[in-house]
Amino acid sequence: MDWARTVRSLRQRLRLKQGAFAQMVGTSQTTVSRIEGGLADPTPEIIAALEKLRKNPAIRSTFDDFVASIEHSPYHCLLLDTDNETLPIETMSEPMRARIGDARALANFRAGEEVTQHITALIDRGFSNGRIESAVGSWKDAGNPPQFWQVVYSPMRDGIGSWYVYATLTQISEAEYEAHRGEHDGGLIITSYTPD
Repeated sequence: MDWARTVRSLRQRLRLKQGAFAQMVGTSQTTVSRIEGGLADPTPEIIAALEKLRKNPAIRSTFDDFVASIEHSPYHCLLLDTDNETLPIETMSEPMRARIGDARALANFRAGEEVTQHITALIDRGFSNGRIESAVGSWKDAGNPPQFWQVVYSPMRDGIGSWYVYATLTQISEAEYEAHRGEHDGGLIITSYTPD
């Protein structure tokens, strides 16, 4: 999780200055400033306080509601942060976690190469500025035997202007995978695109 972004977002939603927010989570203003600046990671105690605030429905943003829906989804889905080249995984569903483990970024994910190519192509074409509404891709994982997936990519934006990729996966047959990749360059179809 990007703690700098999380702290900034929570503090802005609560309309608190760093000092007042620091008191709320049981730390100093300097620590909050360092976390927001990306210079320090929160301690386990601060993480617990931040998670409690983030999950509080009274102050939770629509984006946080969406993140919670992914975490509790019975389907294979995940949320990727596009602000970093490693494409950090912001969150994922339990079925997805069971499939790929505790990978923190797409680069650490066994089947990440095809997905990374898809997302890089989407970002290059304007995924992170609202020009693409959705896309469909296909890829295979590195399991033994491999499993084949169709993935729907949708752009998501949080309350402070950062872009994410929401990916939801459905298992398909090898024949469907091969047919999809043969029909579409790199197995990616952009379903809704607004050119410059």
